[in-house]
Amino acid sequence: MGRPGKKEGGRGAEACRTLTHSYDASQGYAALRGQEWVLSNGLGGFAMGTAAGVPTRRYHAMLIGATKPPVGRVAALNAMVERVEFSQRVVEFATLEFKKENDRSEPVVHPDGISRLCRFEFEQGVLARWVYGAEGLEFTRELVLYAGMSRVGLRYTLRRAGALGPMKLTVRPLLSLRDFHGLLSRAWAGTFAVSASKRDVEVGRNGHRLGMKVGAGAVGFVHDEQWWNDCFYREDSARGQDCIEDLFSPGHFEGVLAAEQDAAVFEIAACMGDGEAPEHGVELEMATRRARGAALAAATVPVGAAEGDAQVLGALARSADAFVVARQDRGAEPVQTGVSTIAGYPWFSDWGRDTFISLPGLLLATGRFDDAARELEGFARARRNGIIPNVFNDQTGEPEFNTADASLWFVHAACRWLEATGDRAGFESRFLESCLDVVQSYRRGTDFNIAMDPIDKLITAGTGATQLTWMDAQRDGVTFTPRHGKAVEINALWYNALRSLAGALSKQRGTMTADLSDLAGAVGRSFAAKFWNAKDRCLFDVLTPGEPTGWTPDASVRPNQVFAASLPHSALSIEQRRAVIACVTSRLLTPMGVRTLDPADPRYRGRYEGTLFERDSAYHQGTAWPWLLGPLAEAVLRAGEFSAASRVEARSLLEPVLHRIAPGPARAANGTCIGQIAEVYDGDWSEDQPQRAGGCPAQAWSIAEALRVLKMICA
Repeated sequence: MGRPGKKEGGRGAEACRTLTHSYDASQGYAALRGQEWVLSNGLGGFAMGTAAGVPTRRYHAMLIGATKPPVGRVAALNAMVERVEFSQRVVEFATLEFKKENDRSEPVVHPDGISRLCRFEFEQGVLARWVYGAEGLEFTRELVLYAGMSRVGLRYTLRRAGALGPMKLTVRPLLSLRDFHGLLSRAWAGTFAVSASKRDVEVGRNGHRLGMKVGAGAVGFVHDEQWWNDCFYREDSARGQDCIEDLFSPGHFEGVLAAEQDAAVFEIAACMGDGEAPEHGVELEMATRRARGAALAAATVPVGAAEGDAQVLGALARSADAFVVARQDRGAEPVQTGVSTIAGYPWFSDWGRDTFISLPGLLLATGRFDDAARELEGFARARRNGIIPNVFNDQTGEPEFNTADASLWFVHAACRWLEATGDRAGFESRFLESCLDVVQSYRRGTDFNIAMDPIDKLITAGTGATQLTWMDAQRDGVTFTPRHGKAVEINALWYNALRSLAGALSKQRGTMTADLSDLAGAVGRSFAAKFWNAKDRCLFDVLTPGEPTGWTPDASVRPNQVFAASLPHSALSIEQRRAVIACVTSRLLTPMGVRTLDPADPRYRGRYEGTLFERDSAYHQGTAWPWLLGPLAEAVLRAGEFSAASRVEARSLLEPVLHRIAPGPARAANGTCIGQIAEVYDGDWSEDQPQRAGGCPAQAWSIAEALRVLKMICA
């Protein structure tokens, strides 16, 4: 993927100077166990875990690799179990939880490394570090994920504080080599093959291989196979999922701190597939990642940004980089590596809708214009009948197309690329054909009943059994928010696409410009007439088809109307846009996001909790989404004509989520993912029951929208 674009301001270095988030062990095991972190490798693979060092999800592992970047992900190295032996004593540093299936008692914590943890430190996009102290020694574990390869580097530092004699460090890897959505059972013991030497080991299972070898320091490998049974994942348990796993260990690594040494450093590298060890060790990879983060911040922070905003923008730029990944573009000749966006960690792959909602924030706001162009081109080549893929299958990588809005967000993103670069020739040669194909396909009708109504020129889509908008929750045959017919945000995007394309065309395309402008005028008149709810002074959410040809307006108060006030082109009057903002702000706004349904609605679900079915049923029936704060804040800016007062108001809407990701040396654990913004929060909150993060702990469009709009405010 490309380097960040030209530096906009001189505040980038300052913005990146303070990067480490530090958590003191005095906050307690429960708090640190709930504090997550994630590092990505730019291929769809990642490392993820908790500040306590205990895995609480099946997705927590030191190395998850993408076998078909960015999908086909495999959990390879789940954990390391470290201990130090000296003077007939054994000191443990790892922490795991164990529990038998159907056992309702509290899990057993073993080993008890958490009792020796002093602090946890996390450098956004660089490393995770745990510092332990016990019985006259200090033990540090550092984890670095290598960029552009399925490789993790672990560096251990052992220091003595007294004359304790020689010390032996033992590091035992626990691994699974299974689909990252699954769980491993010891019943499959026969599927593992181990090949070991004195300094390295390779483990194979079901066509997947993990090689581990020593780096710096005097260490070696001892072949000693074990099974660690009944590992318990409490977050999976809370979601009503299977939560017990057995992990395999091929043996252990050993290192020695001699009696005359004050300190020793040992490195171990683990790599999936055929990858060879890189020429450089952990320290150089850290430096490379720090330099990349500084460059991203420098390209992001605008001239004149206040110091506080500059620091937050720098942190957001680092956070954004985690979601930008490589994708092998099979539609290109010759086959080449393209760019895509992981929608969220740990379980989402790259979704078209999320990609193009996120592109202006993740890529354009950070100066990555070439990456943005490659991402647009890659998805455009995968389109079918004018529809941009909704998602790429997480196992096969094949595109799936059930979406009505991804294609319209694609057009929006392409036009924003033109606005950011000023490259009209590049727009016309690379994106115009695809954008016009979307418009023509929607006009004449395409898959999933997506078509323009020939009478009012509005877009209708879907049936009662489909989920084609972003409110797409479906489980066990239940579609919770079908919203079929004429959805308000689909038609706001339709109007915006027509106006944006008309403005993007060169003067030589006058006939086409006039056609798009005429159609946009008709769409705008119909939109204002049919979606405006004069009684409640807001917009209807959807016009549902009736018999034989009637359309019934749905007066549910949802946030989808905000796009009619936030997009660059709106069919509403300024007074109507301000009324929409007032409605959304008064009835749907929470500190951490915008609710998906009015609390006064009998279908409202204020707490996002329970089984997967219960969570999906609340997903768009009251749960608050941080990403929606972006369009709401942008609507405020546009309605206020970007005045100083509107900037202050828009900034206040973002403040609670920005506070969660701001860099700082010492922070209290808050149960979220460090430096990231979660997918969703509870719709209800009080002093006794604060809003809890839910869904993916790290979500692309949550970060992208905060970054995009904060930069807009600062510009």
